[in-house]
Parts: sequence; C-alpha cells; structure tokens
Amino acid sequence: MKLMEAMKAVTILKYDPTEPALELREKEIPVPKDNEVLIKIHVSVINPSDLMFIRGLYGIKKKAPVSAGFEASGTIVSVGSEIKTLKEGMKVSCVSGQNDGSWAEYMVTTEENCIPVIDGISLDEASSFFVNPMTAWAMVSKCKAENHPAMIQTASASALGKMVVRLCAEWKIPLINVVRKKEQEDALKEIGAEYVINSELPNFEKELYKISKKLNATYAIDAVAGETAQKVLECMPYGGKLVCYGALSEKPFSVNAGIILFQNKKVEGYWLSSWIYSIGVEEFQKQAKEAQKYLKTIFQTKINKKYPLEEFQEALEFYKNHMTEGKVVFAP
Repeated sequence: MKLMEAMKAVTILKYDPTEPALELREKEIPVPKDNEVLIKIHVSVINPSDLMFIRGLYGIKKKAPVSAGFEASGTIVSVGSEIKTLKEGMKVSCVSGQNDGSWAEYMVTTEENCIPVIDGISLDEASSFFVNPMTAWAMVSKCKAENHPAMIQTASASALGKMVVRLCAEWKIPLINVVRKKEQEDALKEIGAEYVINSELPNFEKELYKISKKLNATYAIDAVAGETAQKVLECMPYGGKLVCYGALSEKPFSVNAGIILFQNKKVEGYWLSSWIYSIGVEEFQKQAKEAQKYLKTIFQTKINKKYPLEEFQEALEFYKNHMTEGKVVFAP
C-alpha cells in the first residue's frame, strides 16, 4: 500500500486541567520499529479517558507535543521484524502505546495493543472494541471467577455500563445499577436492567443497602469515585470489594478504617493495560477473540457522530455534552 509523505494529527501542545492546548498538525508518517506495526487509521474514538489525558489528569502523560487519542480501528500497512501474529493488510482494533496517539491518519503501536478483527465485523464496529468491551469483559469475568453472588456498578448509563448490563444478563449475574437521572433509569430498564437506583434521590443509600444485602452483592465496579464510590462501599455487605476503573467526578473518596478492619471490605484499581500485562498477550488475544463474537449484540456500540480531524474542537465539545448518546469519532 502506497503511503502519503505526511499525515495529519490532532496534537497536544500543552496539558492543562481547564484549557489544554491542541492543534491539527502535519507530521511525517512514522516508521515502525522492530516490535511495532504501522496502522492506517479508519476511525478513532473519543473516550472519557481521552478527556482526562489531554488535561494532564490521566495515569500517564506523554511528552508534548504528542498526538492525542487512545483507541481506533484500521488496517496494518507495515510490520516490524519481531512481530509474530500480525501481518500487512490485517484489519485491527487497536490502542496507542507510548508514542503518538490515534487521532491521526496513521499510528504506530505494539503487538499487544492490536486485536485482529474477525470475519463479519466492520472497522466501524471494531473501532470501539478495545477499551469498553474488553474492560466490561475483564471486570465481569473477575466477578464470575471470584464467585461473587451479585454485583453493583456506577455510571451504569454509559456505553460501558450498558455493556455490563447485557453481559451480566447473558451470564445470569444479578446486577444493581446506580445512575443519577430519571431518563437514565428509563434507558436501562428498556434494555432489561432489573435493579436501577438513582443516587440523587434521598433514599439512595437505604435502597442500595437493602438490595445489595438481599442479593449479597459483594462486588462493585466504579467509574465515578468521590462521594458515589464512598457510599457504594459503605452500603455493600460484609466482604465487599470495590473495583475502581475511572474517576468521572474527579474527586477523591475516603474509606473508614472500621469497614476494612471489621467488615473485611477492599478497594482495588483496574486499568486495561495492567490487566493485559497480568494475563499475557496470548491469553488476551484468546479472550478478545471470544468477546468479539458479541460485538453485534452485547458489545454493540452506536456511533453517534463522525467528524474529520480538522473539526476536532467541535467534536470534543459535542462529545462532552452527549456522552451517553453514542460514540463520537474521527474519520480521517
């Protein structure tokens, strides 16, 4: 495949919590190292983690100037000499590594950051497969493997939250969903959620305590942090475990020492990259292939709107105001 001499990329010039500086830049198409592949981007996705990253609030920070974006789909156009499972012409779901990101026309990344797309799956569908579906798959699988009778999740109306609802239904795991708006309650009930609790109502903690005790929901996944996470942990039964995978509130939460000492409760974190490293690339590829079979059902992701890279500011603003209505993506 013939490459253009240069490519366009949405580039972070300066990290800032309130006003990050980004611009569309033209740069040379990167050449993959021995352990890397070069991907021609089909679609790249905006996720909550991207909004944190460009503001310098994510768990990692690359040296600016650097192209933004974590997740995408595309076609491999060049492979390094050490690559074993990937070939030129392969369609992949992918995430960026330590180099420039996915909000660009091309991206280099490593083998473990690519999932080959199975037959019958389009590149549009594959663009949102890596982050949300595999995170949902990993966290619900953990609940199942540890034999928790039931689970709780916050941010339940998000794209990932709805995937968790459908996966728990498929695997017959009772699930308590925490939301903060009436319309979110309705949206979850429409897709079959049985237990939905609004955290903004005055009886929230009483209801959560009652239902979690009834179901013995000793496992919770949280994307909010702050007061919501604290209340969930306090309302969980004896031996409860809270797994944090996000911090949408951007606030810390405190844990009373008593519930750790006398109620045997635990808090731990989840990060997709760490999970992949812990199970190894081969096992990850095996699980990803199995999970990919659900891309048209349980893990189906609606693309709400596509933008060219040139309109990245409008795309970011639209996404911030419509986060639960489907994915906003760049189509280079």
